[in-house]
Amino acid sequence: MNRTERKRQRQREKRLANEPMVLRFQFSPIALRFAGPVINTDIWVADSHAQSLTAAGQAIPERVRCRFLIDSGAYCTIVKHHIAETAGLKLINTSSPVRGVGEDDTGRTYFGRILFVLRSSVDPNATHIIAVETEITSAALAHATHFDGLIGRDVLSFFDFRYNGKDGEVVMKYRGPRGDANILY
Repeated sequence: MNRTERKRQRQREKRLANEPMVLRFQFSPIALRFAGPVINTDIWVADSHAQSLTAAGQAIPERVRCRFLIDSGAYCTIVKHHIAETAGLKLINTSSPVRGVGEDDTGRTYFGRILFVLRSSVDPNATHIIAVETEITSAALAHATHFDGLIGRDVLSFFDFRYNGKDGEVVMKYRGPRGDANILY
């Protein structure tokens, strides 16, 4: 890479690093009113757990795609038991009863990441991945038929969150530390 190419690369990286990361979801107002904002995103092992697995010579599980209901009333992020197990999240508590979405004494607590993927608006060949590491509770969620889990305030606290029921738009502007957001090319 010559000097001019290196300069262009640095400028590109600077533009990407300074780009606002805004996720926009469009729903029909009726669907938003009755089903709530359900988005598709990934759940994955935390970075520290991935490093431990690698050091032990074990494979890092694949990301698991989930349908999450964005729930600003939920204290924490919750997924169905089989999702947490399939994703290979690190189990940190085997007894975490869940209240609020029904009573569930089978709850467990894991540590993992919720991943939000965002195509760059300044470079069509770049993708931002916002990885929010958090405790994730698993539960049966027996009556949840149109979603696999809830994204709660533990994750939403990293975003400015706007819900426009009239227009059917949900906007999440990332406000967390830039080190938590990875840029992939």
